[in-house]
Amino acid sequence: MSTLDSSSGTITKKALWLNLGVAWLGWMFDGMEMGIYSIIAVPALKDLLKTQDLSIIGPYVGLMFALFLLGAAAGGFIFGRLGDKIGRVKSMVITVLVYSIFTALSAVATNAWQFGASRFMGALGLGGEWGLGVALVMETWPNDKRPILAGALGLSANVGFLVSSLFGLAVGGFGWRVLLLVGLLPSVLAFFIRLAVKEPERWVKAKKQGEKADLGQLWRPPLLKRTLLACLYSSVVLVGTWGVFQWIPSWVNTLVEGDASHQRATAAMFMAFGQIIGSFLGGPIAEWLNRRVSFAIFCVLSFISSVALYAIVDSYGPLLLAMAVLAGIATTTFYGWLPLYLPELFPTRIRATGEGITYNFGRILAAAGVFLGTGNLVSVFHGSFAKAAAVMASLYIIGLIAIWFGPETKGQTLPE
Repeated sequence: MSTLDSSSGTITKKALWLNLGVAWLGWMFDGMEMGIYSIIAVPALKDLLKTQDLSIIGPYVGLMFALFLLGAAAGGFIFGRLGDKIGRVKSMVITVLVYSIFTALSAVATNAWQFGASRFMGALGLGGEWGLGVALVMETWPNDKRPILAGALGLSANVGFLVSSLFGLAVGGFGWRVLLLVGLLPSVLAFFIRLAVKEPERWVKAKKQGEKADLGQLWRPPLLKRTLLACLYSSVVLVGTWGVFQWIPSWVNTLVEGDASHQRATAAMFMAFGQIIGSFLGGPIAEWLNRRVSFAIFCVLSFISSVALYAIVDSYGPLLLAMAVLAGIATTTFYGWLPLYLPELFPTRIRATGEGITYNFGRILAAAGVFLGTGNLVSVFHGSFAKAAAVMASLYIIGLIAIWFGPETKGQTLPE
């Protein structure tokens, strides 16, 4: 059997592609789960709260997004730690089962709090899978392949968003509960992971040498500055996504009279087209330019496209769909950038934990952003999702400034 010589040792081509395939599918299902929630959030809460008043529903949409993001943040910490202790593969099995089961349980909720609790629990697994998938791929493939692999991983989550929109078009008419039951599908992946995938040699070697995943080292020099900056970069990206871009399907409800299920799913599909393009380009562009310049450009384009979307569009139609594609390309380039940059900041012994904490810290701030920020701004602007999201887009300016304080890691191998 042919082999490739990666920086972590000799590994078969079959094993390399298997690891990539498992991580890719895990991320794809993550994106599908998040996309489904974006589509069903408003109709589900209308049903559970028994009201059509968007000034009441808006803050609840923000609260449910917040619970989802907090769950993902907690999961990133819990399963990142577990991944450094017992292995990437074993921990991934648990994460996939958790987010599959609890997403399906959301479908049988009878009130908003049961719904929120199920979303929180399901998000634990979803948040954990992100860092584990990145570590699994980046620790096995050769260094020169990592930029394109980062783009491929970012692409997969957004393919998941496209899949969720197609499910929305296909079964959305049957109601939000039926759409949530699709969340059981990823559970099949867990058994495949457990049977077919082996732990990365980098992790095995680190464990044999007795290296410990001491959490405190992330908060001490020399990793402290990197940890704090990575938390900030992730926060800008995730607050932008959840506080601005992912509100488009909810915004569509205010632009369409009557049942807007078809229009929401269509908007989500066009969003996904842009997301797929942007997320794939993020990694290669970061390698072509460098990590800092590319991030700065992504911030500028995200700010302009988001503000333009909400400022120009005032009705559902081709212009909204076209602008959703453009905003999707700009705002999701970061998701090819993050899986390339974050692993470059932390050594193997603490990589999954470092990725999990920093990426998911962004989810904590995103949770506050969508609840205290976008959610409340909807009420302040008398039900206007457009004005609320446009105000939140100003956060990209923070990222534009902060990136120049971070290390430039282009051309460096992963730290051991």
